[in-house]
Amino acid sequence: MNSLMKRVAISIHGVICFFVYFSGLHHLISVLKRRKPVILMYHSVNERGCPYVYPDNIVSVETFERQIDYLSREKNVISLLDLVELVRNRVALPPNTVAITFDDGYYDFYSTAYPILKRHMLPCTLFLVTNLLCRDEARWEDTLTGMINSATSSVMTLRLDGREKTWALTTYRKKRECIVELVEALQNSSDDRLRVLMEVERQLTPGNMKSMRVTMQWKEVLKLAEDHKLYFGGHSHTHPNLGDVSTDQAKWEIETSKEKMEQKLKRECRLFCYPFGKKRSFNPHVKTLLKALGFSAAVTTIPGSITRDSDPFELRRIAAIDDSSYRFKCSLIGLSLQRG
Repeated sequence: MNSLMKRVAISIHGVICFFVYFSGLHHLISVLKRRKPVILMYHSVNERGCPYVYPDNIVSVETFERQIDYLSREKNVISLLDLVELVRNRVALPPNTVAITFDDGYYDFYSTAYPILKRHMLPCTLFLVTNLLCRDEARWEDTLTGMINSATSSVMTLRLDGREKTWALTTYRKKRECIVELVEALQNSSDDRLRVLMEVERQLTPGNMKSMRVTMQWKEVLKLAEDHKLYFGGHSHTHPNLGDVSTDQAKWEIETSKEKMEQKLKRECRLFCYPFGKKRSFNPHVKTLLKALGFSAAVTTIPGSITRDSDPFELRRIAAIDDSSYRFKCSLIGLSLQRG
């Protein structure tokens, strides 16, 4: 989806949400879907326009505070593990239930999001990429974001899918559009990803950017683990698309992640989050591996709510949007632009 189409889609979605919310349909749909829990997915809680975090992963601090305040007052927030047990036992699901999850282990969870959750005494599950916890480096999306945002070069030309394309990098908006387009194009190709990252680094003249921590390290995770309202799940070791790698590679990724989590945290790791999380990001072989390795459930990024008939190894989630008004409330009943 190009940037113009995306802006049009967002505008139309906003109009629909406005009508649904203020017409009273939101209340009616909420009542009808009250026994269909929602798993919320967050990544980074940071300032809008943060130059070193992939922009679509950010929910602003102010927005997050308002969302959490709303959830604590209006919803039954339970741990994902408790929700999984309800689904696996196929019992009646409690009304207005929400589970909160965070992917990838951004440092701003430790510094910013966690204090807000703690103040409201809400449970949360973090899905961690174990390789990043041992290294002081960011995921490739954030590395790409940092390089482009800090560049003083005004133009960049890359070859993608056999064609050359040139991006103007003269404004923040144009840089953001370039970042989002490149990340969407490179999500499913590790070979192209490495080539493009090297070419971006070669072409762009770096400007001055303050060095900031992007991801947590084990020392922060171990500190967080002292709070028993936090649960930690596996998110692979290096974050590949498990639907594209061999069965042996997928097993190594999952097994290594689980072993490192359990060795460090001294507790069983029963939940898993598929990297990228889309329909093409896992397959029956990967699900079989998870079951054989002792996992109880796995979450996707496919939008939707949870029912008693949900497959515990294909749990759907709603991506939290950077909005705390009627659009956020409408997303909780399924009005979302999220793609699976």
